[in-house]
Parts: sequence; structure tokens; C-alpha cells
Amino acid sequence: MNIYKKLLTILAFTLILTACDTEDVLNVDPSISVSIDQAFTDPEVFQSYVVGIYDELSDPAYLPRLIPWADVRGGDALVIPTNNYGRYPTEYNFRETPNSAYGSDDLWFQAYDIIGLVNPAIAAIPDAPLSEANKALFEAELLAFRAKAYHDLIRVFAQPYSAGRDNPGVVLTVQEQTPTDPPLGRSSVGEVYDQMVEDLTRAEQLMPESRTDIYKWTKKSIQGMLARVHLDMGNWAQASEFAQKALDGVQLMSQDEYMAGFDQPTSEWLMAGGVTADDSNGFLSVHSMWDTRRLGYSSLRLDVTFIDNNFTQTDIRGYPLLRQVGGQPIISNGYVSNKWEHNPNFNQDEMLMRASEMYLIAAEAEARDPQGDENLARQLLFDIQSRADVNATISTNTGQDLIDEIILERRKELYAEGHAYFDLQRLQKDLIRTEAGGHYADPLNIPFNDFRRLSPIPQFELDANEVIRSQQNPGYGS
Repeated sequence: MNIYKKLLTILAFTLILTACDTEDVLNVDPSISVSIDQAFTDPEVFQSYVVGIYDELSDPAYLPRLIPWADVRGGDALVIPTNNYGRYPTEYNFRETPNSAYGSDDLWFQAYDIIGLVNPAIAAIPDAPLSEANKALFEAELLAFRAKAYHDLIRVFAQPYSAGRDNPGVVLTVQEQTPTDPPLGRSSVGEVYDQMVEDLTRAEQLMPESRTDIYKWTKKSIQGMLARVHLDMGNWAQASEFAQKALDGVQLMSQDEYMAGFDQPTSEWLMAGGVTADDSNGFLSVHSMWDTRRLGYSSLRLDVTFIDNNFTQTDIRGYPLLRQVGGQPIISNGYVSNKWEHNPNFNQDEMLMRASEMYLIAAEAEARDPQGDENLARQLLFDIQSRADVNATISTNTGQDLIDEIILERRKELYAEGHAYFDLQRLQKDLIRTEAGGHYADPLNIPFNDFRRLSPIPQFELDANEVIRSQQNPGYGS
């Protein structure tokens, strides 16, 4: 199957040669041939190997593609009818097939590529000639990579945790797989989530506080991942705990910084994909999908109904952030937003996690937890609302009304950042798309239990793995 070791010697050194470290320039002689076993006994090459996995995570076929995919599938992003260069119309209309899925098929390949790189490296750490500090750091990073890959896979190809632990998940392996090993089938959703919690818990313990580089895993970004995973699982106390840990000492960006758009780090970014002018994703970045002012695909717009029905005139995330002409927002098959836009040389960083999400995770968890603190939930919510709108007032809601207000605020704060679809899934909500939203396609009503809500396992995986061939998601054949 595709998670087997695939010419790791070549792949490892391809990663080394193409990786970009934000702190150090790696001088690697491409003429030197080194086996994979040697790579894991050389401290400098081991470090380069880990750096290469960061490059995989930011590959244009992985997170830069998955982030818009989630908003397209979640109903907040419209795919314009012309000049979209084939970006997301299949996903927008929920017509994915095992042979045609712009976002999910590459996700399967990229995520399992990372898992296939992580597993042998973790196994090699105990005997590697590294200091104890470096062993802890590398293991923490590798475990976080594996958990991140599985988190993306499980949310795209499987029912949410809220629908039951025993539903089919994805292929779970924490060991190096070789072509002679028996093929693996799908583990349960619960088993995959349990492994993520185990990996992230150890990673959080191993990661030193001193690591603060947002272009790499840090204790705070790992805590943010733990908050995300526990929120999915309905572990409210743990979700709030880790979200607040991730927030400790972090300052929200100012209104001016928010209005400037997400192209360079601010005080509240917890993790980012680093981009330079000579190592950028160019037209295959998140910014390219949204930006209409500079070169880019400019394939996406915001739902008119979503903006008009939910934002006040003084909320900076609404009309003030929408690109203005003559004082009025531009509408071209939906609103045009300034949230993501290119720098002139395509050297904008890609924001992967920020503090605002942690405020809202903690608020939701406190509001849902029978032993939670609703006053804390309202304050955390107000911290986000008041930064966005000078006229905001602290909520007086309680119970389900407070939860609903937090969920709406989450959608308002995090639109276009890759959360919309995954929130629909974990909340088991229907996707309802109406003509009033400015969409070019027919109105859609995709109930939570519609088979199209899960992406099909790609055909290349079915062809390679006889076990998973009979475990395709319902509605897509076998």
C-alpha cells in the first residue's frame, strides 16, 4: 500500500536538498550517497531529515490545498464560475469520486508520506548519536507530525468522533511498513484518536519551553493540537486546559494588524509555514486562491448571505475587511476579502494556527462542560468580540444559547482559515447552500448523513491495497 517505505534513501535526500530551514542554511553535497541507516546515525543529517518533513507539511498539495478545501466544503467559500483554473469546483458541488478529488486524494498521499517518514525516524532515535536534548526535541517534532497527519486524514475520510468511536477510521500504523508486510485495513475512529492523544501528550512533555520558532513545532502549537483533538472528542476539560496553556503569554493582534491581512506573522500566530521569495508555493498558496489584486488564481469569494446576516458595520472582520471600491465592498460572485492576499513576490507566510482559535476552543469547552465556568466562557468570547468590534458587549447568554453564540463567533472569526467543514462535521450539521449566497452552482442541501460528506478513499490506494479495497466509504463503490 502507499504507506510502505518508498525508496527512503532517495526521498530523504530529496527532502534534505529541497528543505528550507528558517534559522540555518544547510550545506549538503548532493554528490554524496548515504544510506537511510547512515542518515539516522549522523546528527546533522537527522536534523535535515526533520526539516524536510516541515517542507512536506507546507507542500502545495497538502495544507495550502486543504485549508481552502475545508471552507469550500463548509459553505463559507464560493468557487467563482469562470477563470477558476479547475480549483475546487468538484469539491464545491460535492461530486468527488475515487478518481477525481482535488483536495482529498493528495491529502491521503501527502499525509501518509509524512507518516512513512516519521515512523522509521522515531524508531531510530534511541540508538542515534544525539544528545539527550536533541533526542527529546526530534521525537517531539516527529510525534507532532504524525498526529497532525492523522488528524487531517481522520477528519476528511471518516465520521467525526462525535458520531461514534467504532466507525471506520483510516489506516493506522506507528511502525515502519515494508512491501513484504501484510497490507493493513482501516482502524476505528477511536483507535486513531487515542493514538493522536498519546503522540501529542508525549510530544508536549518532550518539547522544551525554549523552542519559540513558529515555523517549527513548539510546546504552544502542540498544546494547540491537543486542544483541537480534545475538542473533537468532547473532552471539554482537557480542550479548555490545553487551549489556555497555548494562550499563556500570547497577545492578540491589534485591529490594524488584523486588517492588514494574514501574510506576515503577528503576536498571536502559533504556527506558520515559512515562505521566502525563492521558496514559495506561488500560485498554489492559500493567498492565491483568495487574492484578486495581485497575481493568483483568485478562485474563491465569501458567501454574501453569511456576511450580510452576521456582521455589524463596525465589525472589522466584515465590511471593513472586504475590499472597497468607492466605499462599498466589491461583489463578484460573492464578497472579495482582504484576509489573505499576496505579497508582491509571493513570499507571504501561511498561517496555520493562531491564538483566536484557542480562545474560542476554551470558551466552547467551558460552556459545554457541566463543571465548566460560563463566566470564563463569556469573557473569552468577549475578548474576541471586543477586538473585532468596538461596540461589542459581553454576552448574557447561558446554556445552549451561549454555546450557539460561541459557535457563530468561531465561524465569524475563523472564516477562510480551514475550519468551516470540520466544524460542520463535528457538530453534525447539514450543509445548506441557497441562491441568495451569490453562488453560481445550484442550491445544495447536503445532510450530515449524506454519503458525500465523507471523501472517497483514492483509487490508487484501492488498487494497491487489497484489504482496504472492500472498506471504501459508502456511496463510492468498492
